Amino acid sequence: MERLMDLLQEVRQFSRHLQRSARQAAGCADESSYEVALHAMLSDRMCRGDERTRILCYASAAELGVPVELQAEHCRQAMSGGLGFPLRVLFWAAHRRMHAGRRPRAAVLTWN
Repeated sequence: MERLMDLLQEVRQFSRHLQRSARQAAGCADESSYEVALHAMLSDRMCRGDERTRILCYASAAELGVPVELQAEHCRQAMSGGLGFPLRVLFWAAHRRMHAGRRPRAAVLTWN
């Protein structure tokens, strides 16, 4: 349970860092500039990151209300438990939160 709590804390720190960075990148522009910057930063981290980082990004996106979809292979890895029990729990919690809060939007981020 302690490792899961550590992961949740890491997700919250990661989310706060993303928010600050996106606000700085957007400057004094409107809210859509912030959202574009946030999407770009998440996309970059997802593309460059390893499996663990992808799950953390996915959980952060769910926490921030940013709709994203993981590739089937990344979902399979998370579900198989190959990344460990705490990451699997984090993935499922984020997945459930992501799909429960999904609203129709113009674009949903996907990563290859």
